[in-house]
Amino acid sequence: MSIRIIAGKFKGIRIDVPQSARATLSRARQSLFDILESSKIDNRNIGEFFKDKVVLDCFAGSGAVGIEALSRGAKHAYFVDINNNAAKMIKANIAKVKAETLSTIICSDILSIKSRRKKCDFAFLDPPFHANISIEKVINHLIKEDWIATQTIVAVESPTLFDTLQGFRTLISRKIGTISFSVFIAE
Repeated sequence: MSIRIIAGKFKGIRIDVPQSARATLSRARQSLFDILESSKIDNRNIGEFFKDKVVLDCFAGSGAVGIEALSRGAKHAYFVDINNNAAKMIKANIAKVKAETLSTIICSDILSIKSRRKKCDFAFLDPPFHANISIEKVINHLIKEDWIATQTIVAVESPTLFDTLQGFRTLISRKIGTISFSVFIAE
């Protein structure tokens, strides 16, 4: 299966999705990115939400969200996935868009990634729906390891609305088809 990059400098390029992943569908991904790009979440001009941001794509699968953010102007994307085949596919997808110097792939369990000296500006969490993964536990680990700090924007994709997160202010909580997106800002 393959999906396309929706907008930005990589618009229209198709990237592959590993069989082990449930890719965020183009329509849902476009809705999330349109919401972020059309809002004044962090006082940027409309359409510049990702400009110069450092992005963390957790449970990355194909890397579609991180690559889409790079396409829209992010300065660096970290892709984290525990699956070796997914990590290989992310690497191949990054090569397709020629974004190797803007990307770091971490093949690891999200709860094992180590400290970062500078926080990310935007983190996207899309854990497997069938797995029993605690969003709060993941976020707390990312805070402890300095991936997330005050003013980091966190988006969560889940099968049901996830509208509260301790230590965060809810910015957006929307159901789009069969999935939900919740966007928070760390306080």
